[in-house]
Amino acid sequence: MRILSVILLLAQSYPLRAEIDRMLARAADSLHVHEKPNFAVVLRVAQGKPKPPETQSNVDEVWFVRRGKAGLTLGTSRYDAADGDIVHVPRGTAFQVDPGSGRFEYVAVRVFPATGRPAPGGFIPTGKMPDVLKKSVIDATFANSEKNQPLHAGSNFTVNYVVYKGRSGPWEAHRGCVDIYFLHDGTATAQLGGVISNPKEETPGEIRGDGVTGARASQIGPGDIVLIPRNTAHHMTPASGKLGYMLVKVWAD
Repeated sequence: MRILSVILLLAQSYPLRAEIDRMLARAADSLHVHEKPNFAVVLRVAQGKPKPPETQSNVDEVWFVRRGKAGLTLGTSRYDAADGDIVHVPRGTAFQVDPGSGRFEYVAVRVFPATGRPAPGGFIPTGKMPDVLKKSVIDATFANSEKNQPLHAGSNFTVNYVVYKGRSGPWEAHRGCVDIYFLHDGTATAQLGGVISNPKEETPGEIRGDGVTGARASQIGPGDIVLIPRNTAHHMTPASGKLGYMLVKVWAD
């Protein structure tokens, strides 16, 4: 089941966030909703007695907490996480989730080792995100930013704040990477697919143009997730004064 695919996103009339929440509400443990050789998107639920600590030697994970609270142990550090927080679990790090008496729901982006690397000339952050990035910090960053902000660089993936204020995004396609948007602020018309008009390769693997033919459109807003495969034309037209989303960009072989 590829619930986060572009095809399903554009085919449904309901907001994608509602379907994600419905699937999480029905889930008992974990549900893989999109999987490729270099990454996967998984819906997870923790409830009841904590499972033993787990270590994944070959997977980096970024969790987007949708609902609930939990105590997290990452390596030797202890944290509290709640809805709206983002958690980073580097490969080789032992982790344990303790939901207490409640239910903890989150979306995990799993990134596997690959030979693909961030291409030079792109918007590549140089820092590392904290183990738990709190909702208050995320909210403040989007509220006070008028342009993109770097957050994290892994071996073959990055995480950025993306902000469009008073402008639309470019018509573009990425040959070497997959984009996953986690919508935070504002609404927009997402146009995906089709053929870019007057395409030019501005930097290696990055295609830009001045329009598209054959794209499909969908209205998106806070809580929605947009997954854009490699070589897929896409464009965002904000319907509000400001559009903000977290971007997880995964480079593929």
